[in-house]
Amino acid sequence: MLYVQRAIEDKVQAAARNFKSVLVTGARQTGKSTMLTHIFPDRRYVSFEDPYILKSV
Repeated sequence: MLYVQRAIEDKVQAAARNFKSVLVTGARQTGKSTMLTHIFPDRRYVSFEDPYILKSV
């Protein structure tokens, strides 16, 4: 699958250089986790999504 570069990537990387943690928030299914795993492949991320909410497919 082709990765689509996000316009905010530079700002997220700059924030990561200056802070111990970075919060990326936004609408569901917009590529936030995909972006984070792409630009920080060796770092872990935490999802605050409620696991009890039924996801529509």
